[in-house]
Amino acid sequence: MRVVVFPKSTWRDSKLRLIIEEGSPGSRQMALDEVMLVLVSRGISEETLRLWNFSPTTLSLGRFLAVNDWVNTEKLRELKLPLIRRFTGGGPALHDERGEITWTIALRNADMMKAYELAGKALVRAIGEFGLRGEFTPINDVVVEGKKVVGMAGAQSGNGVIVHGTFMFSTDLSLMSVIKVPKPKELARGSPTSRVSTISLILGREVTRDEVLEALLKGFSSVFSLKDGELSDLEIDLAKRFEYKYTNDKWTYVR
Repeated sequence: MRVVVFPKSTWRDSKLRLIIEEGSPGSRQMALDEVMLVLVSRGISEETLRLWNFSPTTLSLGRFLAVNDWVNTEKLRELKLPLIRRFTGGGPALHDERGEITWTIALRNADMMKAYELAGKALVRAIGEFGLRGEFTPINDVVVEGKKVVGMAGAQSGNGVIVHGTFMFSTDLSLMSVIKVPKPKELARGSPTSRVSTISLILGREVTRDEVLEALLKGFSSVFSLKDGELSDLEIDLAKRFEYKYTNDKWTYVR
């Protein structure tokens, strides 16, 4: 496992717009992230850090994965959880609306690996606020005591890049039974629940969303210069138009 040691410098002098939101359905969240990528890449929207979460609890799937290979559809129906296919790559992710804060960074003139490293640096520092030692392990995980607490995925358009991911502070790991792993991968890497943990489990106490939000703000502020902002009318309007994609079975079950 390769661990990255980060330099002390921040991203640059320009400020990222900071947007903090409550939970919304996955269709809206994915539509908004995709719209931000397009608009940031064209210089229309500002570079952005957005903190948010899925509501209700949702299973998301990377755009290149096959539903039948990675989703326990019977368990998904039993738990009545929605399935959303992301426009980004990566693996399946269970998003507990009460147990994680999801985050997005949208940047210009940064390649994917640089964006992953910047996000990893911020998240390691956020974890440090709890007295824990986090490690960014390329390509796109952050682990504590060998257990994954952050996963991330990204996409690129022109000179724009977006990376979004989880911060699992109190995720109900039993819900990960909706994730199915192809046998060869499970034999090589273990089951999903054997490889992940939460900040609350590691600390042995229940961590609150407010604590995590404060830690994330400190972590991202150590890497990026932030300014309070809000979504533009254009972003809101286009996200509503893009939502059809994420509620359409032709997209969700394309593989």
